[in-house]
Amino acid sequence: MSDLLQLAQSLAVAFRSLQMYTAAHPRSKDAVAAAYATLLEQLAERPKLQFVVSGSRPFFNGEAQDDRSPHLAALVRQVTERGVSGFIIERGASPDEFASFVEALGTRPPRVQELGGLESMLLAAGVRRIQVTQVRYQVVLEGDEAEASNRDLNRAPSVQAPPIEDPLVKAIREALLFSLPQEPGAGAPGAADADELAFLQTFRPLELGGLGALGAELGFGAGQATADQVDTLRQVLSGLGPGTLLRLLAGLGTLPQEPGGLTAGVHGLAGGLLQQAVAGLLGQGATWEQLAGPVQGILGLLPDRDEVRGGLGDFLRGQGHDPSKVGLLLRRVTWEDLSLEARLVKVLEEGCLFDLTLEERLAFLRELLDLGRTDDFIRVQELLLDALRQERLLRLQSAQTLAGIARWIHAPGLPPAIEAPLAEGLKANFPWEPDPPVHRWTTEALETLLRAHVSRGDLNRVISDMRELEGACAFLDHPQPWRREAYDRLLEALRRPGLLDEVVAHLHGMDRAHLASEAFPYLDFIGVPMVHHLMACLGQEEDRVKRGRLVEAIRQMGPAALPPILQALESPTWYLVRNALSLLTDIGDAGLLPTIAPLLRHPEPRVRRVAIRSLWRLCGPASEPHLIPRMKETDPGALEEVLFALGQLKSVAGLPAIAEFAQDRRAMEKLRIKAIETLGAIRSPEALAPLAELVRRRGFFAGTESAAIRLAGARALVDLGIPAATEFLKGVLDAEPRGEFREALSGLKGLA
Repeated sequence: MSDLLQLAQSLAVAFRSLQMYTAAHPRSKDAVAAAYATLLEQLAERPKLQFVVSGSRPFFNGEAQDDRSPHLAALVRQVTERGVSGFIIERGASPDEFASFVEALGTRPPRVQELGGLESMLLAAGVRRIQVTQVRYQVVLEGDEAEASNRDLNRAPSVQAPPIEDPLVKAIREALLFSLPQEPGAGAPGAADADELAFLQTFRPLELGGLGALGAELGFGAGQATADQVDTLRQVLSGLGPGTLLRLLAGLGTLPQEPGGLTAGVHGLAGGLLQQAVAGLLGQGATWEQLAGPVQGILGLLPDRDEVRGGLGDFLRGQGHDPSKVGLLLRRVTWEDLSLEARLVKVLEEGCLFDLTLEERLAFLRELLDLGRTDDFIRVQELLLDALRQERLLRLQSAQTLAGIARWIHAPGLPPAIEAPLAEGLKANFPWEPDPPVHRWTTEALETLLRAHVSRGDLNRVISDMRELEGACAFLDHPQPWRREAYDRLLEALRRPGLLDEVVAHLHGMDRAHLASEAFPYLDFIGVPMVHHLMACLGQEEDRVKRGRLVEAIRQMGPAALPPILQALESPTWYLVRNALSLLTDIGDAGLLPTIAPLLRHPEPRVRRVAIRSLWRLCGPASEPHLIPRMKETDPGALEEVLFALGQLKSVAGLPAIAEFAQDRRAMEKLRIKAIETLGAIRSPEALAPLAELVRRRGFFAGTESAAIRLAGARALVDLGIPAATEFLKGVLDAEPRGEFREALSGLKGLA
């Protein structure tokens, strides 16, 4: 690697660090120190270094340099954009002087102009052993380099006076113009300057196929042209008006194949000629918009378009044109034409990432992602994340771009190596970002990532990230209101119906271990809105197994689920009401009696049964006044639930109604037996009389109960556990004739 390339590379790193960080940042200091070390190595063998730019060509210590290196091209732009043509660094320049020089040269051009130029900035910083030069340098042609290298490095090359034009060159140019076609309305080749801009309205390239004969007369052959031939051709073409020259360059694709040397010679001169044409037309009043299309077309014809493009930009900026307009022109005609590798160099090494539009940045990143260029993508993303710590404009541009990247987590998806640093960078920015507009973009990006985690079923990660954001904001000395609003917005996004549907889908697909460790904690985190959604799903779900999973999920949320459950009691969907009652049985309390009691008269029998069960389990004895009247219930299932409830409550108050039903021979025997068993379960002496009546009832006039009823009554008497009941049963046994009933009666406890 040449001395200049080593220095240019180290300076590029330093400029980039200063762009991304402050001058006091450790990374910036390290980068400047490394560049200074490279400088000292080169100054060890010479008293000073001189770097100058002529047109777009760099010279180092008087020697022309190969300008194809991206680092060298970047240094050329760095110099010319700031209104100087080079610099001289003397041996003995201190680290502080060099640091001030690098910082000044890395300052944005508009700011340099505000501060009076680079020379004034260096003088103000006390820099004495580094000077900048502000004259235009002539190009050192091949054959003159030896002479140029012997010049005194302290003296800038003199500006060459314009030579008197060779009559032969003038004659050849006239022959060239004569051979070019004259198209109506396009502006005749060689027309006066006043007419030069008319052709831009309907720009058409010149047809150059007829130049073959002229090329042969000039001595061009099939091979490479000689230096004299190229020099003559340069003089001929440079004398054309800028409009004619631009049209000629646009017609390069029509040059004849023979002689090949002519075509090669014109292509070799294209970069300088394009600079001359564009600068001339701008000087005549052409607008940047008028030139954009023709310039784009010309660059598309050139195999070395990247070098020509860079040279054109350097030349225009060196001529003092507005850098922002030059940048706009080059961006319009260059970025989409660059190869992917060239764009990577411009972004990663030349620092042009934020010169692009948001659409261009995202299109570039998406191309890297689609091509699987993960490492390159990560390097660009690091620039974006670093920019979140910079000035407001960079933070805003970065946040907008990162929000666009985050959307790709859904399709086509982001590799973990991209997603993880993206999430960490956004979370780190969230609590301290001082600017609300920037904060809105980073919040949008975080929202996108959180929704993706939910879609993938990574629910614990959502909880962790949200608690991390909330905790970080809580520790701020001066919390801003929009931070809390942003956190609430993220939480609200997680509570949207579409995302809650995805959580429900995960519930149905998870095994029990994941339900307990991941799903149920997430339900608690979302809170009441999650219960409302689960209850809505419960009211629509037809699959019995899935309904059971939903009920289980709601039950896990405990008392927090009560408001939505109570609301569901008013639903016209009977099984939703039934399930809500079942849930209330597990998580409610006695205060729900006024809410549940009306449901004892619900038109759906299955709801009435669950209401009975919920009422006595939650309210205990307080439910008796509501249950006893339901003994008149016509639904067997509901009546059975009432009997069971009164038996469990040991309801003495319910004895008369129960006994009446037990003695009613019109009722179903099965239900009468259930009522008899309930009398025994209450275990009250008051049940002795009605039970004794059922057991001994025999005879023609009084009627005889079935053996099943009499035996149920006997068992209920035993359950009373009182001596009077036992004595009564013994008397019945003694009076009972032989048969199945006597045998069954004798087998009861205490009667054998």
